[in-house]
Amino acid sequence: MAAPVGVGSVLDGRFRITSLLSEGNVSTVYEAVDRSTGQVVAIKMPVGSSERDPLYLERFRREEAIGGALQHPSVIRVFPVERKSRPYLVMEKVGGAPLSTRLQVGHPLPMGEVLRIGIQIARALEYLHEQQVVHRDLKPSNIMVFPDGSIRVIDLGIAKRGEEPEFGGTLGSQPLGTPDYMPPEQVRGESGDPRSDIYSLGAMLYEMATGVPPFQGDDVFYVLHARVVGDPVPPRTLNPELSPELEEVLLHALERDPARRYRSMTVFRQELEHPDGVAVTGRRDRVRPPGFWGIFWRRIRDFVWAMAAIISFFGVMIAVAWKWGRHR
Repeated sequence: MAAPVGVGSVLDGRFRITSLLSEGNVSTVYEAVDRSTGQVVAIKMPVGSSERDPLYLERFRREEAIGGALQHPSVIRVFPVERKSRPYLVMEKVGGAPLSTRLQVGHPLPMGEVLRIGIQIARALEYLHEQQVVHRDLKPSNIMVFPDGSIRVIDLGIAKRGEEPEFGGTLGSQPLGTPDYMPPEQVRGESGDPRSDIYSLGAMLYEMATGVPPFQGDDVFYVLHARVVGDPVPPRTLNPELSPELEEVLLHALERDPARRYRSMTVFRQELEHPDGVAVTGRRDRVRPPGFWGIFWRRIRDFVWAMAAIISFFGVMIAVAWKWGRHR
């Protein structure tokens, strides 16, 4: 059995644990010093039942493999470790604060800040997509903002590279992501591709520019499925100071159909960099609010089809029994 890890202990004879950074239900993050290099790092370790969960451990392995191959100033670095006595992940220790701490309901950020942060995130994602990596869990708490205005995209826990299968072949039918920023295709249980990151970045920029996420509600089911059957309120309705061109950019990124979104993160980033040159096509006039019956149908659809299948099965069995009885 591996020795307990805590402040003051040395992990695998290499990492001296110096402090506890955060503690959650499935993982704990420590600050440590790599005695082989003198570098200060962050170490994430599974705790509790997650230590024995093959699916969670596969996420750890995938995150280390993907993160260890990335080299970009706006993407967190992950340092592969060859020999380990237990599962853990070694990453660069980043400062700054999550973007989520800058967001307040009903208080849009200044447009200059929205664009500055958005362009940096887009550049980082552009790099990820060039490496055939899709993040799939973009949200404000996964964007670290430094005092100098630079950013770092963190948490590659559910990132996917190329045509890799889903985790253990079991997560493909489960929504991956965070409700406020998840694209419709991930709500439907699809794997997601670079256009999914475009939607999630669009959702974050929408919240930064208006003070509220694209879809709101106390019911998580509503928040998830409203985007499958409808569109968000045009952002200039919530913040009239937003330019028509930037509204066009946000609504383009938030198209429900991935084929109608930006064809790449590069094009999205270019329009964020030059919003004055964006052609306004009247997207705000074509938005369709999520209707109650569409969301309600998605809630009961599987049950209705299951009941229909059961009724059909028993109907066929009764008909066969009746016909067989007549021939006896």
